[in-house]
Amino acid sequence: MSNLSIANVAKKMQIKEEQVKKTLELLNEGATVPFISRYRKEVTGGLDEEQVQAVATLYEYDVELQKRKEYVKSILEEKKLLNPEIEKKILEAQTKQEVENIYEPFKVGKKTKATDALALGLGPLAQLIMTNTDEKFNVFHEARKYVNNDTLKNADEVIEQTKYIIAQEISQDISVREYVKNQLFDYGMIITKKKNVDDPGLIFKQYYDYKEKVKNIPNHRILAISRGEEKNILSYTIEFNEKVITYHLNNKFFVNKRTAKIINEAIKDALDRLIIPSIIREIKTDLFKKAEIEAIEVFAKNLEDLLLSPATKNKRILSIDPGYTNGCKCVVIDQNGNYLEGFVVYPFSNSKENFLETVKKMHQILDTYPIDLIVIGNGTASRETEEFVAKLLTNRHANNKNLNTKFAIVSEVGASVYSASKIAQEEFPDLELEYRSAINIGRKFQDPLNELIKIDPKSLGIGQYQHDVNQKELANKLAFKVEKAVNMVGVDLNTATKFILEYVSGLSKTIAKNIVDYRKENGLFKSRDELKKVKGLGAKAYEQSAGFLRIYDSENFYDKTNIHPDSYPLANKIVETLKIDLNNINKQLLLDVNKKELADQLNSNEYEISLIIDSLIAPGKDIRDDKKGFIVNDKVLKFEDIFIGQELIGQVQNITNFGIFVYIGLKENVLIHITNMKRDANHFINHPSEVVSIGDNINIQIIDFDKETKKIQGKIIWKNA
Repeated sequence: MSNLSIANVAKKMQIKEEQVKKTLELLNEGATVPFISRYRKEVTGGLDEEQVQAVATLYEYDVELQKRKEYVKSILEEKKLLNPEIEKKILEAQTKQEVENIYEPFKVGKKTKATDALALGLGPLAQLIMTNTDEKFNVFHEARKYVNNDTLKNADEVIEQTKYIIAQEISQDISVREYVKNQLFDYGMIITKKKNVDDPGLIFKQYYDYKEKVKNIPNHRILAISRGEEKNILSYTIEFNEKVITYHLNNKFFVNKRTAKIINEAIKDALDRLIIPSIIREIKTDLFKKAEIEAIEVFAKNLEDLLLSPATKNKRILSIDPGYTNGCKCVVIDQNGNYLEGFVVYPFSNSKENFLETVKKMHQILDTYPIDLIVIGNGTASRETEEFVAKLLTNRHANNKNLNTKFAIVSEVGASVYSASKIAQEEFPDLELEYRSAINIGRKFQDPLNELIKIDPKSLGIGQYQHDVNQKELANKLAFKVEKAVNMVGVDLNTATKFILEYVSGLSKTIAKNIVDYRKENGLFKSRDELKKVKGLGAKAYEQSAGFLRIYDSENFYDKTNIHPDSYPLANKIVETLKIDLNNINKQLLLDVNKKELADQLNSNEYEISLIIDSLIAPGKDIRDDKKGFIVNDKVLKFEDIFIGQELIGQVQNITNFGIFVYIGLKENVLIHITNMKRDANHFINHPSEVVSIGDNINIQIIDFDKETKKIQGKIIWKNA
């Protein structure tokens, strides 16, 4: 391991070098991030999942960064271009991009205007012009010494060629580039114009003739502008005050009034040809990278919030994927998500016969199965389906007061993607796409995590320009969030599919399949210890995975908790010492425990004691009996029902760094800009995620809408603010 990189990571994360070193040692031994963050806190000094992952990522990056620094230094040294100032800048660089920016002006090809001039032997003259302070110095007299009949026919040609050498030297001056870059960043203006091409949907309308200070432009606008440029719809450049820069550089390189004009012309050439285009590219890259990092972070947080949405238990569901002409695809699933029956009804057909047949079929299903909840996807025909179901249930309840079937409108985002996926084909090879989609809608309500992991996160509608950012970095970040969520919640060993088992710490795809096969052949697992009988699941895999797998019907209480089998003896000591009844746990007693004293008493550590006590207090995952879907706004059935000043209830569907998108029952979500999320005039918000999370039901007011683009804007109404 690199001690330098360890030190750099520790400094960046503001933790001890020993924490970094120990974490890396565990990772090198094959321990997973979830395992380390939960069961090895005493080794890492309490690092959580995000920190353990950061140690791994930052260390790998820093090792690569140091290698690149050494390479660049060696190249510059070989070319005799490395000086103390450049070396210092390279050593201080914090990112690979910074190193590339330093190296950029020296990446000259084998043949440039300057190299041609140097080949003519004009290097000494260039140095003389840049350094001679003698007021009697005659530059033309010196230039004539280089005249020949072949390539340099007179002094003017000599000086013209020499200026190319001076321009390149100026462009490679690290302080010059730093000054120019600061000028463009601090005082420059980003200018965008629409090119003479179509912009379907007027997506980039805001940027057809747009300007904003470089240093002030927010990340989401950089991503939008970059996309417009990439699609060749927008031109995007940076305008600046060239006179200020030229004046500064003339002063910097002025040595003699006799050479001032030549230096001035070389400076202008250096700026126009070598410096400004390069610096603009650098700034664009820097701005995009910064915006990209934030976009990935926003997406990742949204995904985590969505994955950790509460599950609901013992809900038998009739799930409906609404439709007009092709009908509503309906499926019945039991409380464990098992498919029982599927059918199609046509409540919106012009045929009275079809409508009556629909009513008859729905009553038959509700009579046959003890349905607790009807969930309706929020896409096409959702509102009409909701109205039909509401009337149906009202009639049933009127005739039988004991019936308590309810309904909810829920998100169908990702359902169509799932229905056509290999996973869906494997799960339901004999079902049509539409039925698979309805199953996904219903199961997502029952247990979001279990279903969402089957869908590419980029299809969930919770990102910000996700297709424009580095796909490898995005995929790694999202995979980490999925793994984190699965292991944080834990997996029911006796109901889990192989698809979710694959995300459990220490389990490969092969072992996940072997677990399911073992369960089919031998029946339900009776204990965690039985895992050792699964083919291919060796000691290391057992160590890494066991604590994340739950057996809720096990005779051993600890098998349904976060407590690792290795810690069962300690858990027993805690139970005995505190006189805990596992059949009737006194949670207040556990909350009042002095963990440090107990750790000392039992010769353990606070981290392990805390984990066991927390697991005894809350052994299961977040399950809510009163879980709700979207709160429907009865007066908003179509876009035309919207008016300014209207107050509604909506559900947060997506969070970006500039605002949130809220579902109100229409196809079109309401955009609430971050400036319209404040509780009062003094409320400052850095990021929308500070005040809302995905899935929150919030009160909003419509403040603007556009009939042409069907865009709606609103603001949050804070009750009891």
